[in-house]
Amino acid sequence: MKQINYILIMLLLCCITACNDWLEVAPQAEKEEAEMFEKEVGFRNVLIGAYIRMKSNNLYGEDLTYGSIEMLAQHWTNTDDLGKYLKAYNYEQSVVETKINSFYGNLYKVIADVNGLLNNIDARKEMFEGNNFEIIKGEALAIRAFCHFDVLRLFGPIPTNLPEGTILPYVTTVSIVPNRLVSYNDFTTKLLADLDEAERCLEGNDPILTASIKELSTLEVAQDDNFLCDRQMRMNYYAVCALKARVQLWLGNKNEALKYAQKVIDAKDPNGNVMFRLGSATDCANGDLIFSSEHIFNLNVYNLSDFKISAANTFYTNSTALKYFWASETTDIRRGKMWKEVYDNYWWTYYYYMTKYTQATNMPVWAKNSIPLFRLAEMYLIAMECGSIQNANDLYKEVCIARDITPVTFGSTEELSETLILEYNREFYGEGQAFYAYKRLGRSKIFGTSTVGSALIYVLPLPKAESLYIQ
Repeated sequence: MKQINYILIMLLLCCITACNDWLEVAPQAEKEEAEMFEKEVGFRNVLIGAYIRMKSNNLYGEDLTYGSIEMLAQHWTNTDDLGKYLKAYNYEQSVVETKINSFYGNLYKVIADVNGLLNNIDARKEMFEGNNFEIIKGEALAIRAFCHFDVLRLFGPIPTNLPEGTILPYVTTVSIVPNRLVSYNDFTTKLLADLDEAERCLEGNDPILTASIKELSTLEVAQDDNFLCDRQMRMNYYAVCALKARVQLWLGNKNEALKYAQKVIDAKDPNGNVMFRLGSATDCANGDLIFSSEHIFNLNVYNLSDFKISAANTFYTNSTALKYFWASETTDIRRGKMWKEVYDNYWWTYYYYMTKYTQATNMPVWAKNSIPLFRLAEMYLIAMECGSIQNANDLYKEVCIARDITPVTFGSTEELSETLILEYNREFYGEGQAFYAYKRLGRSKIFGTSTVGSALIYVLPLPKAESLYIQ
């Protein structure tokens, strides 16, 4: 039944995202858009439809989590043409150009979805029940900021080497008029404004602030209306805080990044229990290799059962790649519990398949089919980078204990920096965050390749039609 509803919602979304170019919308669609937003249910459907679009294979259902983005981080030993060209940063090949264009186009389609909602919601505030107006508006603003930020991380400049002129469009309307590109400063100013407004809307209104995650996974809290359940699958208040921490770190505002990361780390439910908990060996034993207790925001992707250890699975690596990040004698559960060694009789060698997304029969129901877009571990790494060395040592001790490894002590910021880039690879293997960490730090060395990190590889080319508007 859920899948049927998803199909219906996607058909409705076509009314507001049908276009000749990335963001154009036909006059007929404008009429249908107005009809769609006559009732609260229309706003709900469009919001849910945006989440559904986000979990498509071309976005966070594969490419921007465990797929293409991980090729750029050199995480997979891949043999098909797309994988080879991505790993070589050969962006001029047609198959790569098509893939990169799909990132850009589909991110802006999600943005168009929520823009249609946001352009209509203020005028219809009185039709909403309870605090649904603030929740729906807050989530929509957060999605718009989330997608724009990933456009920036993919197609924008290295933050340590900012150019003059315009870079990308920050789109807040649905229009047939081409959207102009704006400067880096204008883009990030609009991004932060959306996040501030999203936080304002959700603070004091989000059910995640008044109930535990366990309670929110049942229908009892929602009283027969499951729209407000499962807040981890939505851009909830803490997801906005996590996104703020991620964005502020990218912008170099470490005090703000630390504030919001710490807010998530310290979060408690109404019973006084931690809202999010670092995953451990116990979770692995229970089939929860994705560490669902850490999930601040995730997507439920129904085809994750296809992520199997088989000849058809192109997401594997070799021992050389893993040795960059783990010593052979490590006790780290991220190495010992999340990889399966398979011998290839044809090539006479061993390959290693990641089991993080394996749908184990004994895994908790709330962990099934989950792809995390924010996890608690990232907030720890952000707080480590932005605070004092002593604070970093204290936080890393917690991470090490959870991951079943001996804690180390940092004596300098240089030691901390080298550990952090290793941790972004260890922790988020198959989750799409390592490439962004390399880019944010302007790293010249990327593990697994002799190619020197620079704008040539860190800044993905804009679609040809969009690049015409660069000034």
